[in-house]
Amino acid sequence: MDYPFFNSKALSDGNVYDLTDPVDRLKYFHAKLGNKIEQIKTYLDTNSFIAYMMAKKLAGKGTYAKMTEDIFGANRMAHISVGDVIRRVHMLIEDPTAAAELRSYLEKNYRGFLSIDESLDALKNRTQDKISIPTEFLLCLLKREISMMGKKALFIDGLPRNMDQISASLYFRDLINYRDDPDFFILIDTPNEILNARMTNRRVCPYCQTSKNLLFNPSQFIKYDKLSDEIYFVCDNTLCSGYGVAKYVSKEGDREGIHSIEERLNADAELMSVASTLQGVPKILLRSAYPVKIAEDYLEDYEIQPKLVYNADGDKVTMTKENWVFKDDSGQECYTIYAATYVVNMVTSLHKILFG
Repeated sequence: MDYPFFNSKALSDGNVYDLTDPVDRLKYFHAKLGNKIEQIKTYLDTNSFIAYMMAKKLAGKGTYAKMTEDIFGANRMAHISVGDVIRRVHMLIEDPTAAAELRSYLEKNYRGFLSIDESLDALKNRTQDKISIPTEFLLCLLKREISMMGKKALFIDGLPRNMDQISASLYFRDLINYRDDPDFFILIDTPNEILNARMTNRRVCPYCQTSKNLLFNPSQFIKYDKLSDEIYFVCDNTLCSGYGVAKYVSKEGDREGIHSIEERLNADAELMSVASTLQGVPKILLRSAYPVKIAEDYLEDYEIQPKLVYNADGDKVTMTKENWVFKDDSGQECYTIYAATYVVNMVTSLHKILFG
């Protein structure tokens, strides 16, 4: 599949924006997208759509969906993570009252080959890399989740997850009675080296689970351990009981890198390849890697995501930024972009689908 280069530079207004700052980022969206924002808002006041987001694990689907929601408002669109839905249902079935309400819904709406009890057992016994929940049962859980949201445009993250679910997703819009509103696939191409950097450098607070990244997304509090010669983060979430004291840690398996989830990544890549061949369904293609030798033709300097470099001098840690050059899956030296630039690409393509 040939993922095109998005020419964000052509939309330049001559200003420079800090894409890590929420206020400046919103100005950037309005500068790059112009009246497309108001046109889509007006459309969503009386219409909706379903977007199926497909990418390898750690590609950032939730981040892009949330930023898009910030542009158009939570009253107009919502991000549904299938993984989050499954985890919430798992919690429900641990509570007798909630479990009874869930079972009542399933008895009225679920149709499938396995019984409700067998399907719930499959949900409880899932693993991180392999989800063996029956497709029919998963669709029923998603239908329940969507029914509680009201009529909104939907970004669905995690469906389809296997070949069987690709076919199911083609008719999911009809299943949940989403009128004749558009549905389409968003395919995000992310080289493995980006995913590996995100995974091996990810750190989370053990109390609030806030996630940061040593290379790309620092905490407000950066410390240095002389004994271990380690730079580390301390939680900066003011709502967390560990604020200012809790040391961020690696999630289990993260330091091993993407080798620990290689099977999952290969399956994701195969699904995207199959989805790209579907007929009759619009597709939005988002590219993560821009070859260094041509990046300046398509991107503004501030849209290229740098990496963070730390220097420890005693107890004091200073931080600088420098260009992050990595190799894509073909071995070409590349830059990557901030999440906000993915979103500009995505919304530009969305506008074209909705208005031609």
